Amino acid sequence: MPEATDLVVGGGRTTGGRCIIPIVRTFTLCVGGAAVVSLAPVALLVVEGASEYLALLPGAPRAINGMLEALRDDIDREKERCMD
Repeated sequence: MPEATDLVVGGGRTTGGRCIIPIVRTFTLCVGGAAVVSLAPVALLVVEGASEYLALLPGAPRAINGMLEALRDDIDREKERCMD
């Protein structure tokens, strides 16, 4: 039964001049020929101009700041898409 947990960057939305980007925990469980995927938001990254704010949601990993650095390319790409 292979299973995996990972953090991914969700699709950002613009509201009130801010871009809000969800950070989502994925959990995948594969059994036989079937797979089950669970998605749970763990943080919201709010981008306002050159500033970024991170709002942690219940269930966020304690080491999320280090994990976000691994997602920096995806975050920057989503910021650019969101602010266009």
